[in-house]
Formats: sequence, structure tokens, C-alpha cells
Amino acid sequence: MKILVIATWYPHEERPAEAPFNADHVEAIRGQGHEVRVVHIRLGTSLALPADSNGSWEGVPVRRVAADPKRPLTLLACQRLLVRELAWADVVHTMAFSSILLTLPAWAARTLLGRGRPWVHTEHWNGVVNPASVSPLWKKLSGLRRGLRFPHVVTGVTGQLAAEMQRFARPDAARVVPCVVKGRGPVLPSRFGSPLQLVAVGGLIPRKRPLTTIKTVAWLREQGIAAHLTWVGEGAQRAECESLVDELGLAGSVTLTGSVRPAEVAAYLAAADLFFLPTEQENFFTSAAEALAAGRAVVATRVGGFSDYADASNSRLVDDPRPEVLGAAVVDAVDAFKSVSAESIAAPIRERFSPATVGALFDDAYLAAVARS
Repeated sequence: MKILVIATWYPHEERPAEAPFNADHVEAIRGQGHEVRVVHIRLGTSLALPADSNGSWEGVPVRRVAADPKRPLTLLACQRLLVRELAWADVVHTMAFSSILLTLPAWAARTLLGRGRPWVHTEHWNGVVNPASVSPLWKKLSGLRRGLRFPHVVTGVTGQLAAEMQRFARPDAARVVPCVVKGRGPVLPSRFGSPLQLVAVGGLIPRKRPLTTIKTVAWLREQGIAAHLTWVGEGAQRAECESLVDELGLAGSVTLTGSVRPAEVAAYLAAADLFFLPTEQENFFTSAAEALAAGRAVVATRVGGFSDYADASNSRLVDDPRPEVLGAAVVDAVDAFKSVSAESIAAPIRERFSPATVGALFDDAYLAAVARS
């Protein structure tokens, strides 16, 4: 089939790490033999469009178009482009909630003329599950989630997300299609030596709780457990983290790497014994899934749909984010997993979230959308 992907988040030259999960889903769809085009709508962005907006990304044709609510003419140009692209497609596939709102006018116009297309929507955003976690404004506007009623099939990357989407969608329209998780290279054994090597991957932002993570390392040291934390990522709390590290005397026990390219993350996971990140809110929690795919057990807070795959066989999840509770979970994880092979942790994740497995789930979603349209 000819699949038109419409996404407001998609990798591009200025931000190659933007929404890699969307590009991975496109790769999985193409792997099933479908022909794919992408329309990347640069919603309200201050970044200029490339001189040639008809380019490609990783071999996929990508058209990039601006849609700035402050410039109504860009919205009209976006709709004209979508009308033309919809005429090419067998199925339209939106990715990210804002893409629904931008696709709806063109899709509705064609549908009223009897030229509609089956519509599948894929969601990754925690703002659909927990609007208050995004902003007070989005909490007030969250009734817009009723727009999920228009696609024939909606998919969420976790069971929790799919269940919340079903509240707004057509009857029995929601299903789970997870993110793609690529196992990068061979699975190397963990060492569980001294110091214990912990790794976190995420932004240095309040939602990821880096200060709590650092305090947990201090608690472990107070218990006589040598531990070293490597935090992979950058963010607005870097100065606070550095100050706390100095205050707690952890200069040799915490490394803040800053931003690294996605392909480089695997090396940090392979060098660790455990993945440790007591985040406030997640949906799929890609970095945790990638850690498991590298054979590293996870210690985290139980705050999202990632408990679909993170369970007692590969993780320790806690409800209380106090450093002493998190530290005890780290100790428990060491006892539980130091004798478990990294390969036995990695293999189920690599199979469950492989491009082929995810692509087959999208095939089923397309067939369901065609049948419903």
C-alpha cells in the first residue's frame, strides 16, 4: 500500500535527534513492503525551511512545510499540500496528536467529496494520558483529545496510552503498537564490580529527577556501597546537578556527559551494570527499553505504561521516589540480576520490539482501518 505519514515531529538536518521514534516506525512500515511518503509539518517553528523542501531522510521522501498559526497563509499552504498528498495515498497515518488537528481539514474535505482515505493515528505523547504534566494551558485545552474520534484506528505505544485514547476514539479503535527498539551490537555481560556502574539516559530536567538520582548515589555511599552514576543527556538543571554533586562530595562518583548522538548511547549502556532513572512520568520510556535490549536491568519509578515490558523478570519498579527507597531498589536489583545473563534480559525485548514485529502490527492496523472506512 501507499502510506502517507503526516508528522509534526520528525528528524531533520537542524535537529537530527528529533522524534527518532517516528522515523523508526516509518522504517518498520517500509520493511513490510509499503511505499511511504512523509509530510513533516513544522508547526509554529522558528527554524527556516530548507531551500529544497522536497528532500529525504534515510531514503524516505520527506516534504517539509511550515504551519505557523501566527501566519495564516502558511496554514492554507499546508492544507493545499495535504489535499494533494492525500490523493496519492491508500492510507493516511498521522503521528503525534497535533498532526490530527492539522490533517483533519484536508481529510474532512476529501471525505465530504467521497474521496476520503482510511486513517490510522499513532501516539507517543504523555500529554494524551496526563495533560497536567505538560502545562496548565494544555490541561485546559485537553478536550481537543476528542479529535481522536476521526481516525479509523488509533495506536498507542503502551497499553496505558491506548486505554486512555479509547475514551475519545471510535468504538474498539484503539490498539497497542509499541516503539521500535533496536539492539545495537552484541550483548555484553555486566560486571557488577566495585564501584557499581549506574547509567541514566535523559534530559537534566525536573521531570527526569536528576537531583533525586544524585541523592540516591549519596545514600548508597552512606550504606558503604560504592556506586558511580553516568548521566547521558543535557538540560536546564545541569548547574543545579553540578552544585549538588559538589555539595555531597560526589565529584568522583557522578559523570554528566552532556548530549551525545543516539548511536553513541549504546556504549554507555554496555559499560553499565544497571539502568537507573527515577522519572516522574513516561509512556514507552525508550531509554529504559534500549537498556533492556542491551541486557541491562532497569531500576525506575512505576509511573507509566512501560510496565508493559518492565517487570520482575528484568526490572525493579518502585512507587516511592525517596532516595532511600530507590537505593534499596538498586541493592535489590544487584542481588536479583548479578547472576542473570545479559542475553536472557535482552533477547525478549529485541524480539518484541523489532522492526519486523512492529511493522506487522501496523499491517494489521492498516487492514482494520481499510475495513472500517
